[in-house]
Amino acid sequence: MTRFLPAAAALLTLASPVPAVPTPSTAATPPPSAAPATPRIAVPAGTLRAGTQIPVTLSGWPAGTVQIEVCGNAARRGALDCATSGAGHGQVPASGTVSLPVRLAASPVGCPCLLRARTPTGGTQAAVALPLAGVNAPPAPVSGGAAELVVADLRAADRAGVGGWFGVPGDLTVDLALRNVGPADAVDPPFSLLFGRPGRVHTLVDAPPLGTIGAGQTREYRIRVPTDVTVIGRHELHGRIESPTRPVAFTVEAARHPWGLLGLVAAPLLWALARPGRRHRPAHRAATGVARPPVDRRT
Repeated sequence: MTRFLPAAAALLTLASPVPAVPTPSTAATPPPSAAPATPRIAVPAGTLRAGTQIPVTLSGWPAGTVQIEVCGNAARRGALDCATSGAGHGQVPASGTVSLPVRLAASPVGCPCLLRARTPTGGTQAAVALPLAGVNAPPAPVSGGAAELVVADLRAADRAGVGGWFGVPGDLTVDLALRNVGPADAVDPPFSLLFGRPGRVHTLVDAPPLGTIGAGQTREYRIRVPTDVTVIGRHELHGRIESPTRPVAFTVEAARHPWGLLGLVAAPLLWALARPGRRHRPAHRAATGVARPPVDRRT
C-alpha cells in the first residue's frame, strides 16, 4: 500500500566551493568546473507603463516553469505587494537563458515597484527595479507587525484503496492545518503546489484558496491531488505559501507499489512449476513365440 511520510520543512542548502589541495603529479591538472550561474532578470531601460507588454530576459535559470510578476512597495511584504493574479508564466530551456513577453500588470500597492521572477516553489528568485508609470494604487499600509504562518499539522492518505495494489489510478488527499502566529491577518496568501517523481517535480496541482487567516487563528484545508495516470514508485508533493514574513514550504512523500499485479503475474508461473508432471513407466516389449531348448547337431 502507499506509504506517506508527513513532513513540514523548508530545506535550504548552501554550497561553498572547497579549495583544491595541490598534490605532486606529472599529469596535467584539469581546469576547475565553472561555478553555477547567478539567476538574473533584465528589462528594457527607461520608464515603462502598466498594461504594456515588454520583453523580459532571464539568464542563469533552472530549466522549467518560471513566474514573473509586478510588485509594489519594493515587495517588502512579499506576495501581498505583488500582482500575482496578473503574473506571466513561461518555460526556461536547459540553457537557462530565455526572453519572454510579459504584460506589466498594475501593482496592488504603490511604488517603488520591481519585477520579480521565481520558480513555482520559490526555490529560485530574482528581482529588478521597475520604473513603472500608470500605477494608481494607494501606498501599502504601515503596520506594527505582519502575519506569520506556520504548518500546524500535515497528513496524507491514499484514496486508491485496493485498486492501488493493481496500479489503478487514484487520488491522494493531503490535510493541511495553518496557524497564524503573527499580530496581523494573513489575507489569501499565494499558494502553489507541484507533484512528480523526486528530482522531477514539475506537474502543477490546483491549490485551494487559503482565504483570510486571522491573527492567532488556525485553519484546516483538504488538498486533492488527482493522479490521472498510474503512480508507481516514489512521488513527492511540494507546497509553498507566500507568508508576509517568510515563505512556508512543505513536502509530502508517497510511495505506491502494485504488489497485486506482481502476484497476478507470478501466480500462473508458480502453479506451472508446482504442477506434478506425468509419470512415464518404462516400456516393455511383449514376448512372442515359445522358447525352445537348443538343438544338439552332433548326432
